[in-house]
Amino acid sequence: ERGREITRGYAGEPVKVDHYSAKRHMRDLERAHRLFGQSAEEQGEADRCAGRADTAEHYEQHRTNPGVTLRRLERLQADRRRVERQQARTVDDARAGEITLEALVEALVRLDADHADLCDEIGHWERIVKEAEAEGVKLWGPDDFKAGDFVRSGSRLLEVLRVNKKTVTVPGGPEAGPIVSQANRRYSFNGKLPYDKVTGRVSAEEMRALLAEGKAKPGGTAAESGQDQRDA
Repeated sequence: ERGREITRGYAGEPVKVDHYSAKRHMRDLERAHRLFGQSAEEQGEADRCAGRADTAEHYEQHRTNPGVTLRRLERLQADRRRVERQQARTVDDARAGEITLEALVEALVRLDADHADLCDEIGHWERIVKEAEAEGVKLWGPDDFKAGDFVRSGSRLLEVLRVNKKTVTVPGGPEAGPIVSQANRRYSFNGKLPYDKVTGRVSAEEMRALLAEGKAKPGGTAAESGQDQRDA
């Protein structure tokens, strides 16, 4: 702010080299330049500290909810693919003569910088995922389920109707209770649950045993089956 005050007094006026005010004008400009440089350095340090704090916060989020980081990675990977498509279109436009060489260079420099930043950020979060897995954090995927199992999502257990690459197909419709199967679903349509929203699994065999023992009740209300669901 002090640097702005100094330069604001001159309102963009150039130095009058032959005037008695020239030396003072130059000293003020040099001082403002130093202040702006100091400001930039301190802002860079502030950004670095904020980045470290953000990393620590999201690392802890990943430990308690790995889906947060997986969804972040998916968004970043989608952004990187978008930039790569823009790079390819820019080159095609240049080959077709639709943009000048100067415009091509300017666009590619900007896109390459965006691509490099995204690659760095993706690599950072992928390393955190690997570290979390090494420490025992469970990341669910298609190899963990088969049709007939029950997938836990929040406070509900949903029967797995189909295992897909990125999702499991589960009974759709309004909530019919804490345990929803194909038999007791309210409507006939199905939904798809992403693996990053999965928090647990009960196998088909375990669910049959729980139902036989009366420890799990399909349908009903969450309040009626709360203890049964905790047991499940």
